[in-house]
Amino acid sequence: MKRELYIDDSISESPDEGFYARYYITTGLVLGLFGATISLLINVMGAPLAGKNPLELIRVYLTFPLGEKALQLAEGSQSLYAMGDGVILAIGCLLYLVTGMLLGVPFFIALVGLTEGRSTLYRMVIATVLSTLIWAINFWGILSWLQPLLFGGNWITNPELLPTSVALATHLIFGWTMALLYPWSEFQAYEQDELQV
Repeated sequence: MKRELYIDDSISESPDEGFYARYYITTGLVLGLFGATISLLINVMGAPLAGKNPLELIRVYLTFPLGEKALQLAEGSQSLYAMGDGVILAIGCLLYLVTGMLLGVPFFIALVGLTEGRSTLYRMVIATVLSTLIWAINFWGILSWLQPLLFGGNWITNPELLPTSVALATHLIFGWTMALLYPWSEFQAYEQDELQV
């Protein structure tokens, strides 16, 4: 005996029509994590070549919550805080990755909106433009006045501590990673066939 199972479409609307927010948020978080991880790893490997501490980027990054004392973390001196310097730097790495995840959501949504159905080269160009905009807005539009206002110094945008080229390259690597991983994250709507028993 052959029966067709009736599926009531009114019970649950298919999320594949229009914008599926949960999917794009989750995917943006994951791709943002990958982008931040790759940019951090390249900084860790590249810093010693420039004669810097491997976690120099994280020390500069931590000047936002900790001020100038963050630049002395893991210099071999006595620990500056109740926790060890290594723990603080590990927390800094975690905060860096979480920031990448959060920035990954609007970045991914913009990539989808601007590059869906386009070539990888086109997506890389758009990722370059978006990464440069994020860098310019964060560094010159926000941090250049906010860090001095809150902490009395301007360490993140100081080119002697973090060269402008390194800061921009870090953002570009983040964006390029997301653009290159984009094809793995494209939304594939689930097609529900008529069930038969």
